[in-house]
Amino acid sequence: MTKDERQGTKVVKAMLCQRFAGKVIFVVLTFFIATIVGCSGGGKNNPIPPSPPSSPSNGSQENPTVSINASPKEVNSGNDVSLEIVIQNGVPINIEWAQSPSQPAGQFQKADSRRWTWKAPSVSARTIFILTATVTFLTTTRQASTTITVLPSPQPPQPNPPSIQVIYPWEDNKVNVVGDNVILTVKGYVYSRSNGYVNKVEAYIDNEKVAETIPNNDYFELDITKFGNRQGNKEVIIKATTTDNAIGEYKLNIIYDNNYLYSLAVEFLRRYSCIYHEDEGRYRIVRFSNPIDGPYGRPVLVKVGLLPPEYHIYVQKACEFWTKYTGIKFDIRNETGPAPYMIGIAAKFDQDPGIGAGTQRGTQNDIYEITSGSIVLYAGWVRGSERYKPIAIAHEIGHVLLTALHTQDNSLMDSKGEDNSGMLHTYQQFACKIMYSKNPGDSI
Repeated sequence: MTKDERQGTKVVKAMLCQRFAGKVIFVVLTFFIATIVGCSGGGKNNPIPPSPPSSPSNGSQENPTVSINASPKEVNSGNDVSLEIVIQNGVPINIEWAQSPSQPAGQFQKADSRRWTWKAPSVSARTIFILTATVTFLTTTRQASTTITVLPSPQPPQPNPPSIQVIYPWEDNKVNVVGDNVILTVKGYVYSRSNGYVNKVEAYIDNEKVAETIPNNDYFELDITKFGNRQGNKEVIIKATTTDNAIGEYKLNIIYDNNYLYSLAVEFLRRYSCIYHEDEGRYRIVRFSNPIDGPYGRPVLVKVGLLPPEYHIYVQKACEFWTKYTGIKFDIRNETGPAPYMIGIAAKFDQDPGIGAGTQRGTQNDIYEITSGSIVLYAGWVRGSERYKPIAIAHEIGHVLLTALHTQDNSLMDSKGEDNSGMLHTYQQFACKIMYSKNPGDSI
């Protein structure tokens, strides 16, 4: 075979190989397509569905909007505000709340994934709060705010304070001078003007509570024996408190001055309990006397055998009054008959001379020493009130122990009967202490 024949043969072979290869590729492609069709499980009744539109798997197309619905927009302290978060084009993964100003702090409470409540804090003045929700999504964060106006809670109506009426003592410097070792008794009435009732009455001096009592049918008495740590003009504050915590006050002026009180006591004694001697220019004391030691050494004997027993209680109350304010003690006996240094009390209820009671006092050694007293109770005394009966006996005992004359200072020793205060003023109490620290006939 020539060289050219050999070259031609190679070309033919190459062409045959290419045709063969093309057939192989065609066959392979046909098989591959058939395989795909067979995997569809199809046939004519199972066509291939169209491919869905592509959607982002990483949230790259999220563009949410956030707003807040709040109701109400104006509340009182302590009330709730309903909050609803409205979201479009997104699904939140976290929600956080904040308020401005941050103090005083309200309280956020979750109701469900989109609803909350906010309890308004306590404020003393109208305050505007900004409530802000921070909503976090997969790829972004949004904020929305709303304003809430908070008003102070309306205060419950305060109960009306009780009113206080003081009937003793009065705004009179002479009556209201106090000092050591005397008792200032404040008497009065309290009237509640609220739904509660007055269950406590107190007295304060120099910001210190000095007496306390519970009123009885609106009536009260406060016995004050401590008048503060400094002397001079000051106030007694009477404070009444009701069961619903309403408080009323009454202010009473006093003078705390031992020297002034002493001078008033001496003035009283010279006017009512002494004999003045012009030739001497001196006042001499006239007083009741027990032998040697006087009434402060032993009790004053009081005989009540001529008084029906049911009335003895009034004698006891009258004697307790004098003991309380002067320290003088008594020995009450259900006996009759005379005895030295005694006071006898008898009933003459069948007589009505126009006065409730009368007293005579006797002397034994000299005109300055009273050794006996005779008290008679008449029909007018029996007709008197329960308040009057012991006061009348105390008044008559005072004619033996303190003064034969009637005073004119609205005290126990006035002649007004039931209309006087029924009290021994502080300077009268002190006068008794001075009087019985001296002997009958001593000058003062």
